Amino acid sequence: MQAAYVNAQVFAHVVDRLEQIARTFDPAAPDMVRTDIIQILGEELGVWPEECLATDERLKPRLAA
Repeated sequence: MQAAYVNAQVFAHVVDRLEQIARTFDPAAPDMVRTDIIQILGEELGVWPEECLATDERLKPRLAA
């Protein structure tokens, strides 16, 4: 897997948000944890699974790995 580097402040912010998810985990809604993590990775770091690639031919997505 190729290393990816992001702004240190953005990285710290994402780690803080992930920590908040872990601290407020609700065992009654485990699917929400996964959804929240995916949302944070995508919205804050721009990291999405390749299944989310846009079909717009004008866009040139970059696969990280």
